[in-house]
Amino acid sequence: MKLKIVVLGDRAAGKTSLIQRYVFNSFSEVYQGTLGAKLHLLEFTKEFSGQDIVEADIGLFDLMGEHGARDHFRDALFWGAHGFIAVCDVTRPETFDSLSEWIAIVGDVAGNVPYRILFNKADLLPRPVLDADLMRKLQTFYPAVPYSLVSAKTGGEVERAITMFLEDVVDSLLERSRERRAGRLVGNRILSFTLKRGRTGVTKNELLGAFKTLDHNSLMQEVEDLERTGLVAREEMGPANFRILITAAGEEAATKLGTHEYIVDEVT
Repeated sequence: MKLKIVVLGDRAAGKTSLIQRYVFNSFSEVYQGTLGAKLHLLEFTKEFSGQDIVEADIGLFDLMGEHGARDHFRDALFWGAHGFIAVCDVTRPETFDSLSEWIAIVGDVAGNVPYRILFNKADLLPRPVLDADLMRKLQTFYPAVPYSLVSAKTGGEVERAITMFLEDVVDSLLERSRERRAGRLVGNRILSFTLKRGRTGVTKNELLGAFKTLDHNSLMQEVEDLERTGLVAREEMGPANFRILITAAGEEAATKLGTHEYIVDEVT
């Protein structure tokens, strides 16, 4: 995999320090604001089930915390991101409040991608827990979003939090890949089935009977996808019923599918 990961949040929240701690296991007491964006290239490996291994080349982007630059360069900064880390200063609640703007902008540009909230500077707290007000806001606005209290200065929980986040990104991409592959296989089976029926086509009820083990909505979505790409044509046959007919492009595609051994020709 090749992944683009963005680290974002207001200035002086500790984004660069967290990256320095994670990448180089170092920390500097001298504050130097980030100008523009800095890129760090990493390699990440995750093992699945003791057998399969995913290797990822990661571009980790450290972004400046100025809102004006963020709003002006949003498309360039966030386009193609596979996930992001939202950083705030746990001693400055306003940096947590402003995350809503950052998160909304990334969502507009990159779509629904995984992210994790890091409350930095936990070493400055009397106890490593969020105060009641922050916890209430977190549960209200981000109820399903993972978060961690970390300290770039001491290194506390930094490696664990970022590693868990990267694993979440990999898991999300693998799941989406499985869903796309499953959808392609279903679409291929529908196309092959329709080709065999020739000019008579296949009615909705025949599809439901032939693919009765599949979820109804998923099956209809695959039919819509085949129609949208011009591989089948739909004819309405009355209320809530239709027939699909294979097109010339569909015949060509279905014929090519037959040369691949993973295509299931018979539908039972």
